[in-house]
Amino acid sequence: MNRRSPLSMAVATLLLLPLAGCTAAPVDLHAATAEQLQTEILAISEASAAGDFADAQSLLTAMQANLRTAAASGQVSAERSASIQSAINLVQGDLTVEIDAAVVAAEAAAQAEAQAAAEAAAAAAERNNEDAKDRAEQAKDDAENAKKNREDRDD
Repeated sequence: MNRRSPLSMAVATLLLLPLAGCTAAPVDLHAATAEQLQTEILAISEASAAGDFADAQSLLTAMQANLRTAAASGQVSAERSASIQSAINLVQGDLTVEIDAAVVAAEAAAQAEAQAAAEAAAAAAERNNEDAKDRAEQAKDDAENAKKNREDRDD
């Protein structure tokens, strides 16, 4: 699935905007931290573009933990951290929607597969019943013919 999903575009837009301008004075986001976060954003974008929303969600959770660590150590200002966290929250909501939709789609596909299997089994059982009836009729005809042949021989 190589198409760009709206979610992947949202990841890029929502997460890159708070990181922009990381060289402004005073330093509210250290360059090394910005680079790390941008690398994580790229991984999240790639996972969501590939439709791997569970991986994107895991990566986003890891990014959030790294953001908290960076904020606690003073590498990110409180204001910048809050801005990035707001973007993370939006993307997290979108990922949750995508994951829920994928679960519903998988359940529907499994149900459709089960229904098709049940229909195939019913059709096979019907064919088996018809074959059994045909064999029973043939056996009956054979028995009648054998009886007639015996009667003809006895006469």
